Amino acid sequence: MAKSSPLYHIDVVPLTPLYGRRDPRFSYVSPELIPTGSLVSISFGKRMLVGVTLDAKVLPGPVPEWMKFIGLVLLPGFLTPEQIALAWNLSDRLYTPLGIMLKLFFPIQRKPRALKTPLVEPSSTRSSAIKKKRKKRIVTTDCAEAVPDDTALFDRLVALGKSAQQDGKLLCVLVPEILAAELYAEKLRTALPEAAIHSFTSRRTAKEQYEIYRAIRGGGVDIVFGTRQIVFAPLHNLSAVIAIDSEKQLSYTQWEMAPRYDAIEIAFEIAQREHVPFIRLSAAPGIGYFLPDAKTAGTPFIFDAQRPLVAIDLRQSYKRGGLSQPLSPRLIDALREARSARQPVLILVKQRGIARFSLCAKCQTPVRCPNCQAALSEAKEGHFRCLACGYRTTLFPSCKECGHMHFKNFGAGTEKIARDLTRAGFGEHIIVVDRDAQARKAETESLIAALRTPSPQAIIVATYESAYSLPLPPLGLVALIEPDQGLFYPDFQSEERLWRELRRFGAKLALHGKMLVQTFQPEAAFWTTWVHQALALTAAPLLEERQMLHYPPYYQLIRLDCYPKKDKTSLAIAEEIEVTLGKLKLAGVEILPKYLPFGRKNRYHVLIRLPKELPIPVELHTALHTLDPAVHITRNPLSLHG
Repeated sequence: MAKSSPLYHIDVVPLTPLYGRRDPRFSYVSPELIPTGSLVSISFGKRMLVGVTLDAKVLPGPVPEWMKFIGLVLLPGFLTPEQIALAWNLSDRLYTPLGIMLKLFFPIQRKPRALKTPLVEPSSTRSSAIKKKRKKRIVTTDCAEAVPDDTALFDRLVALGKSAQQDGKLLCVLVPEILAAELYAEKLRTALPEAAIHSFTSRRTAKEQYEIYRAIRGGGVDIVFGTRQIVFAPLHNLSAVIAIDSEKQLSYTQWEMAPRYDAIEIAFEIAQREHVPFIRLSAAPGIGYFLPDAKTAGTPFIFDAQRPLVAIDLRQSYKRGGLSQPLSPRLIDALREARSARQPVLILVKQRGIARFSLCAKCQTPVRCPNCQAALSEAKEGHFRCLACGYRTTLFPSCKECGHMHFKNFGAGTEKIARDLTRAGFGEHIIVVDRDAQARKAETESLIAALRTPSPQAIIVATYESAYSLPLPPLGLVALIEPDQGLFYPDFQSEERLWRELRRFGAKLALHGKMLVQTFQPEAAFWTTWVHQALALTAAPLLEERQMLHYPPYYQLIRLDCYPKKDKTSLAIAEEIEVTLGKLKLAGVEILPKYLPFGRKNRYHVLIRLPKELPIPVELHTALHTLDPAVHITRNPLSLHG
């Protein structure tokens, strides 16, 4: 009698939110051994879900009645053991269910019927290079490497790319924004034509992301540029991990939805696993660069006589009726000089669209978002929109207080600046770079083509966020509209952010180029003392203030966002957290009183604070894992008012 084939007991993690922070593994039966890390379909209650296979073992006896058989195997062995181990670690550290964490590792949840382009397999030359050059393992250090300008930054990337290509290894480069990642990849393809260079961003289709994942895993990529999601790719055989402008935390942090993670921390963990250098490459490194025990190299950008900063007093161009002129006469003259000299110009605006905010022309009531209370901005189509949560009004909105339908706009957005430039005679070669200009893939591609080789007379109008890391040609003029606007927001990082922005955009200047800032406070230290004194002297008071107030980089913070439930208010949940965590009484751990963040009405926050060098106590770690799922946990938040 023929021996029957064995059945296998396989643990599966569903890629879906489950109640609580419980063990997410469920047991299923399979007639064949399925590789660990495979994507499979499973019957879960009355639904069909997808899940990831973990441990597998031979079923010792008959199949229990409660166990179900696994459905289809969608992607066999898609995740590597290193990716699964990383997902477990992040799930525990970020207090996020494993299924939600694993979902980030899958760019696609089914196998494409046909690949769009053939994958590049490792060549024999590359394979022999891997065998010949086996570097010794090194102890990974978090090193901040500074460069004086954007030209030096790109030259450093080229040198690192050549080294990786010669060694037959993969160079992983993290870039804050999608457009910057695509442009860096384009420029490096020109500098290294024989290298296999890919860019991995959310602009890629699911099929394209799947192809790049397979190419990385198969060793057919020399250099990969990516935004924060690249850390979930099957990265291996690395030469180094580079993070460009790592101080731009807003772009590297997933803060608007769960799971909330910091891509820089994950990238450093990957570098440690691979025993390769982790380099933070920037022309304007963050305040941590100036800590006494920081591991640093190089010299950051500084203003000097050849690349000066000039403040324009907007009080001299103040118009009647309380409206300031977005483009001052002095800035118009500087634009004409730059265009005559055939030098590209960058004009930076805090906000996209028409205006920063609007008031009712009759009762002066500000137009606010009903969802998050943020100020609404007028769009060129005629409606108002919230730039924070995406809310939109009807085409003919009216004031909620008096019903009036006429509004006054204050401040300037990218669209208004572009219109004013056209009226002033600069209608040709204007390039607008903001989130609206990248709304569709075709628009992004045309923008990449325009920025790859911009005209010498180009005027680039961009938001601060979009232009921060763009690899542009050396500029003759950089103009900042309302650069000190962020100082009026209650954020402990606002002054440091302005200090970084001034230097980061200054690094884009050509020799003998200049930066103009329009401000109502030309005598402030930001445009005088900060520009002329040594960088370490400017950083010293900022660091001293952080230490006195128990803020990063001297302290680590954990923010608990208490979302209301059907049977409980946010206030009640916050009070329960205070009682629960207050009973722990852990040395060095502060449980601060609950508070309502700026601009919120019904979502309380609780803040936990402890010294940076103190590991999170086991009792606190366990307590956080047992909190109500309505509490969203954010480690090292960017702001206390999220």
